[in-house]
Amino acid sequence: MLRNFIAFVVFVAVIPAASAQDEKVVRNLAPDAVEALLKDQKIEFVKSSSKKGDEHYYDFKRDAYKIRLTCFSPSEFMLDCVFRGVPIEKVNVWNASTRFSRASYHKDMSGEFTILEYGLDLSGGVTTGAIKQFLVRFDEELKKYDRYLGNSASDDVVLAQVSDEKLENIFKTQGINYSKKANKDGFNMFDFELSGQSIRLYNFGGKDLMMDTHFKKISLEHVNIYNLSRKFVRVVNYKGKDVEYTSLEANLDCEAGVTEGMVRHWILSFGDDARHFADYSKKLQMAQK
Repeated sequence: MLRNFIAFVVFVAVIPAASAQDEKVVRNLAPDAVEALLKDQKIEFVKSSSKKGDEHYYDFKRDAYKIRLTCFSPSEFMLDCVFRGVPIEKVNVWNASTRFSRASYHKDMSGEFTILEYGLDLSGGVTTGAIKQFLVRFDEELKKYDRYLGNSASDDVVLAQVSDEKLENIFKTQGINYSKKANKDGFNMFDFELSGQSIRLYNFGGKDLMMDTHFKKISLEHVNIYNLSRKFVRVVNYKGKDVEYTSLEANLDCEAGVTEGMVRHWILSFGDDARHFADYSKKLQMAQK
C-alpha cells in the first residue's frame, strides 16, 4: 500500500511539470500568430499598422477599458490604456508601489491625461501561457489603477464652463474615439459611439451640453410610456425633411458650474440609457411584425 501511495504521489507531481515542458516556447510572434492568440482569448480587436508597416496595433475592449496592444517588433509587446489626468506626483507614487505596470503623465492641447503601460519582451523565450498571463495581468492592473485614481481631486474640480478642449480630454481619458465639427450656429458637435449606439454631443458655449441618438419612429403612446419610466432622459418624436424619427436626449446645465467627474458620469450614463432604449425600441419593432 505504501509503495502504491508513493507511486501515486510521484505520478501526480510529475503531471504539472510534464505539462509545462510540453507548452510551446516562443521568442517572437508574427502578426498572424498575434491575431490567432487574441482570437483564442475571445478578444475582438481592430488592427492597424504604422506607415512603414513595421509596427502593428490591436485595439480592443475589456470591460469598460479601451486597450491597445502594440507590437513594436515580433518580440516587443506593449499594452496600454489612457486614463484621466492626475498630478505627476501621484503618478510617481503609483510607480513606486506597483510591480508589473507603469504609469506616465502627459499633457497636450486637450489637457492632462495618464497612460498605464505593461510591456513584455519575448527575446529570451516565453511560453504561450506566459503571453496569455500578460493579458490577464494587465486586466488586474487596469482595475487597480482605476481604483487608485478613484479619489482623484481632478474629478472634483468645478468648471465654470465646459470648453471643447475639456470635452476632448474627457473623451480621450475615457477611451472614446470621436469626430468634431461645427454646426451652422458656430457651436461644436462631437460624434462618437457608446454601447453600440451613435451619439452626438452638442456644446452650447460651455454652459449647456446636450446629447442625442436617433431611432426609428415609435408611437407617441410608447414615447410617453418610456418617459414616465425614466428619470434623466427624454424621448421625443421629430419630423425631418425626409423622414420621421425618435430621438433619445439628455441635457446638462453647466451655468452654475459642474465638476469634471459629473460630466464624465453624464456621458457614460447616457451610453447605458441609449442601450436601454435601443432594447425597448427593438422589442416594439418586433411586436409590430
